[in-house]
Amino acid sequence: MKNAIKKIVCTLLAVILSVSVFSCGNGNKEQTPYVPDKANGRNQTITDTDVFLTEPDGTTDYAILLPAEFTPTHSYAASEIQQRVYDASNVMLPVVYESETDIGDNTKFISLGATSIADASGITYTRGDLTRNGFRIESYKDAVLIVAPNTSGILYGSYRFLEEQIDYMYYAPTEIRTGDYKTTGIKLKNFKYEDWPDFLNRYVYNYDTLQDPQNAARLYNNGYDATAGGGKYGEGTWWASLHDQSLALQIIPYDVYRASHPDWYVGGVGGSAATNPQICYTKALYSKDEYEKGDWSEAGYNSASAPHGMFWTFVYNLINNYIAVETDKSFFQLGMSDNSVFCSCDQCTADVKKYGRSGVALRFANAVADEVEKWRLQNCPEREIYLTMFAYLSIVDPPTVKSTDENGKPVWTPVDPSVVARDNIVIRYAPISDYYLFPLLDEKNNIASYNAMNGWKAVATNFAVWDYRINFAEMLAPFPQWMSAYDNIKAYYDYGYIDVFHQGCRTFGNTSFVTIDNYVRSRLLWNVNEDYRSLMHEAISVYYDEAAPMMEEYLEYTTLHYMNYLNKEFGWKAHSHEAYINTKNFPRGYMLNVEEIFSRAYAAIEQKKDSDPERYELLKFRVDVESVPYRYLQLALYQSFYTKDELRVFVDEFAGIVEKAGILGMDTFGGMEEIIEGFRSAL
Repeated sequence: MKNAIKKIVCTLLAVILSVSVFSCGNGNKEQTPYVPDKANGRNQTITDTDVFLTEPDGTTDYAILLPAEFTPTHSYAASEIQQRVYDASNVMLPVVYESETDIGDNTKFISLGATSIADASGITYTRGDLTRNGFRIESYKDAVLIVAPNTSGILYGSYRFLEEQIDYMYYAPTEIRTGDYKTTGIKLKNFKYEDWPDFLNRYVYNYDTLQDPQNAARLYNNGYDATAGGGKYGEGTWWASLHDQSLALQIIPYDVYRASHPDWYVGGVGGSAATNPQICYTKALYSKDEYEKGDWSEAGYNSASAPHGMFWTFVYNLINNYIAVETDKSFFQLGMSDNSVFCSCDQCTADVKKYGRSGVALRFANAVADEVEKWRLQNCPEREIYLTMFAYLSIVDPPTVKSTDENGKPVWTPVDPSVVARDNIVIRYAPISDYYLFPLLDEKNNIASYNAMNGWKAVATNFAVWDYRINFAEMLAPFPQWMSAYDNIKAYYDYGYIDVFHQGCRTFGNTSFVTIDNYVRSRLLWNVNEDYRSLMHEAISVYYDEAAPMMEEYLEYTTLHYMNYLNKEFGWKAHSHEAYINTKNFPRGYMLNVEEIFSRAYAAIEQKKDSDPERYELLKFRVDVESVPYRYLQLALYQSFYTKDELRVFVDEFAGIVEKAGILGMDTFGGMEEIIEGFRSAL
């Protein structure tokens, strides 16, 4: 999908599958696997058998088996399988604890983790083979084994077992599908199946996944803190508690050190991200050799006196307050303050001239990374410890020189050997100033991100990304991130990114198409080979039901409006922080056309009002949520076209919808009450 979404085709293309022979257990037969092997070598063979997991008469010989040493994740995974199988068949599989039961020779189990049956099978499931979130599902005798190197893999393997076994799919907390086997029973599949995610850490972040870690886990996200569910969602994220502004706020907090060491910082005096100070990178770097490392006593480092200088104080605080404490974490963020302030002292000015701003920051990060690696090797060589450095705002441009090779193709080379990132550094790229109507690697429309991604690839080997999927200045207008979502995710994969953070609105949910976007991005982050249009069509069809054709039409119409009108007429490219709701960008014709599409959407679900009132209310709410943008345009831009009585109805409808949906305002800080009061005052 390069420039515009084509009309989504409602019928899926048939996939020609190769014939394979696979046998195990009773009642096996030669079948054509309905899940093809992936191009990247995963073995995903699934065949039918005549063995019943649940019988047509509502009974079962099977149970869910937990190992002697089980975790909250094992128990939760068992409950998820139990509930979904019950939804599909009205049969409740019992849960059996190996520590309490002599199972003997019985193997009629869905076995989770390192049970005696899994041990007897000889199946291997190392982290080296499957990564930290991967899993294997294998048939062995009468059992189906779900095994994984980490507890998260047990949970994800359980969800994949349900997807393949009973046509389960999770779209949203209020939209969970299973097949209907209540009269036929469920015939057990025969599995030789392995899978792991294309990105090791995945967080489709917004209010819905932040506030509901169960939702995140069911979407295969692992970028949350698993302790939110008492550990039942797996081991969780590999990110430590150092946040995105950790340098001056956490590691060497300016409220502790600034009074005694004002030369460590540059910028504001605090109070907001825009005024928070940055650190002086050169003061930090060159103080390494000016001061003795010392004995790392608490009094000598973690205090305002800092007798050993800025560098060693920084390293001590980082290691002893975070790395040594958060032993289950691997990523420790060296986060700059959220502004473009950069030190202009004499040393920084001289170094910036030689290395560039990002080079100055990276040279300091390299020095810290060297000390962290020495500490790791001496104290915990088994741990994986990485420092992450933002490529963001003032340091987004890589420390490289762009030239051309003998064929005229661009080449990026480091400005100096000292700006090549250490192996234990991850560059976390944040394309905040780029455009989302077009892919980030679109050289014509996104030259800055094109140069940034290619330049950073020349100086580093480990990458993460923090990108944006909403317009944070005016959240009520549909932000066309869907235009470039697939291309960007595929680019991250091709460029070797291992961690993806897709930022949405954190303070409230129900922004435009966010539920669909949560689902589609989550599936792509696990497997970039999934078809984006098919995922979109599937999610919209299920989520909006009878109103789905109109929701697809609205999305397509808005896409064409953005591309053929806003981009071609005004050069608009969709920045994630800009005010763009005005009569020029959204003429009344656009608003009226959208209103007409929604009138048909409401008419389409009307039939359920009597036949299925509960479903009707759910669908009406979902359509209401998507109608918020055009309703806002009515009231913010086009009041003069309506009578006072019509406007009062419009305001009441708008106010009722945003209140029910919890939509707090135009940006993350709210303001909806003031907006509605302004509409009422105008009347």
